[in-house]
Amino acid sequence: MAIDVWLQKLKSPDPAVRAASIRELELLGSPEALSALADVFATDPDPELRTMAQAAGKMIYYAAIRRSSSDPGSSEEERQRAADILAQARAKKFENQRKK
Repeated sequence: MAIDVWLQKLKSPDPAVRAASIRELELLGSPEALSALADVFATDPDPELRTMAQAAGKMIYYAAIRRSSSDPGSSEEERQRAADILAQARAKKFENQRKK
């Protein structure tokens, strides 16, 4: 996976490598990075990197929420309604065929 390299670099002893990794993960925007960024936020000895990880995590999280709320896919309720309508149409078709 593309983010694995950056997730590994979050464990580097070099703060510059960890900072670059946080920036790259933010650019990639993958929600899979959220757990690792939360770990950096909670445990990194550098307060600046903790702040960066928190900001990157928030950005990724809120972008994921925006994507899911603007997803044109149907909701469960819409899918159920469509299934009900299809079932009614099939029943009506079957009944009409029986009458013939």
